[in-house]
Amino acid sequence: MMRFILALLFLALAFVLQFWFATLGVFVNFVFAALVAFAFLFDIWDVLFFLLAAIFIINWQPALSPELLIFAAVTVAAYLAHRYSKWEPWAASLAFIVLGLFTLYLAVAPRFLVADFGSFVIDVAGCLMFGGIVFGVLNRRAHRD
Repeated sequence: MMRFILALLFLALAFVLQFWFATLGVFVNFVFAALVAFAFLFDIWDVLFFLLAAIFIINWQPALSPELLIFAAVTVAAYLAHRYSKWEPWAASLAFIVLGLFTLYLAVAPRFLVADFGSFVIDVAGCLMFGGIVFGVLNRRAHRD
């Protein structure tokens, strides 16, 4: 139970960081990184709860945009990758953060990926750091409980 509460706090921190960095003109998908880390640590029901909570906070309008559907699909794919992957979970989560971000950029804004590759690299670096921290803390907490 403590790990679940800690994950909620990490998700809240991810939102705060994402919106704060966006006001500075730096776009890092901290929420996505947290959700991918959760996909490698929690069962499907917890992942779906965190995913739906994140989608609601990102877009509290009744209609889902195609971008949010892709966001959700990539998160669920991360969970499935965890279940069927033979990689170590920490390495697979970091690899899936990179793969997932690349997929999101290709699906949502492929021109941005080519036109401003430096921003993509910053996004990947920030997500890898945040996702690694989230995974490390929650994984350590799982072994403690």
